[in-house]
Amino acid sequence: MLPNEFLDVKNDLQKSILNFYKNLGRDAVCFRESKNEEWGGEYLHFLIDKTKVIRYGFAHDREMWVGGVQLGIGPEYFSPAYFWSYENSTRFISDIDTQSVFHNLFLMDEFWQRNG
Repeated sequence: MLPNEFLDVKNDLQKSILNFYKNLGRDAVCFRESKNEEWGGEYLHFLIDKTKVIRYGFAHDREMWVGGVQLGIGPEYFSPAYFWSYENSTRFISDIDTQSVFHNLFLMDEFWQRNG
């Protein structure tokens, strides 16, 4: 993996998430980037609608880019199977192309509407 490829993926992911909420007329801010040294991935942290926090992780694994969204609850982050249900967690996609990211963010909105 080339450093430029990593930057392109990170920038595209950040832009996709910010555009998703902008196109809906909602507020989103990327407030932090962090690393997971254990599995070599990185995270982009977002404040959504000034009330919700998510982080989107991404990594290069077995010749492909993968990622996923996690919900911030208190000081921790949880994958969909922990904050929703296993059945609903299987609806999330691990690809990080724009369409897959949008799909996952729509699912987050569905969760918030049901549980908000």
